[in-house]
Amino acid sequence: MAQDRTAEQREPREADKPPEVQPPQADLANRLERLPIGHPSSPYRDDGSRKPPPPDLSQYELPLPDESDSAADPESIAEDQACIGPDGSWAWKDCRLTPHESRAADQGLAERHEAEGRGADGEYGDRGLTPAMRRVEAQLDGGALVEGTEKYALKEPDRFKEKLYELIRDEPDKPVGQHVDEIHDGIRYTFVSDGDGYVRTVNQTVDILKASGFELGVRKNEWPNAEYKGVNTRWRDHESGCRFEIQFHTRESWQVKQATHNAYTRIHDTRTPADERERLRAYQREISSNLVLPSEWESITNYRKEGW
Repeated sequence: MAQDRTAEQREPREADKPPEVQPPQADLANRLERLPIGHPSSPYRDDGSRKPPPPDLSQYELPLPDESDSAADPESIAEDQACIGPDGSWAWKDCRLTPHESRAADQGLAERHEAEGRGADGEYGDRGLTPAMRRVEAQLDGGALVEGTEKYALKEPDRFKEKLYELIRDEPDKPVGQHVDEIHDGIRYTFVSDGDGYVRTVNQTVDILKASGFELGVRKNEWPNAEYKGVNTRWRDHESGCRFEIQFHTRESWQVKQATHNAYTRIHDTRTPADERERLRAYQREISSNLVLPSEWESITNYRKEGW
């Protein structure tokens, strides 16, 4: 045994030494440095100057002001819980729905739950939007649905009702049923891809969905936006008639969207003071400013179908 250990500890012959392997990060950095100038993944701009480094998301992971305090404050927790009145009315934060409006929202939620495709046993079959999105994903060259797609496909009920409240507030003369129909993100999906394959993923997905009978209502190219970057599209399901949303991100812009989610929520909370809202917008601009735009993003045109 001692002889065996001594043999194991001997210096290996040159021929026995495995080739030196660089750490993955160093190998990736070296390969990026060798890319030609103008390549979308090159660390250099067309003029030869170095691009700014991608955003370090770890520096943005601190809690927002008062976030940790409110999490421990029972009164704040109670204030943020939705309430259903004896008459069926609904209230959350400073949002209010009448019994009729709340019932309309519940009906809209039920229709979207049915359209999304999950069965009573929690499993999926062939029908429904989520299985359809998985079939689209299988046909893409490089794009994919984000992790947790099934978990987050449906908007939370109170968020759905909050959205309905905002629509009624802005257009009080429009029928409630029409407002419910126009909530486009009651069902939502996100596709991600690398920057150099981003436009191909968007175009392929749109073509497959159209060929499958889905109606494109809106396409918004938000890459020039200082606070949010990506492409948002709105669709109508040809079977259920429900509208749904699909976002397209690069892997980096998806990470940024996740990192700024709490800021986005606070900005759109009417209880947030104006000075804090502006500070949060500045925060979103800062974290988005270093994102590298995907190759040929300008070729994705805005579109809105009449009636949308």
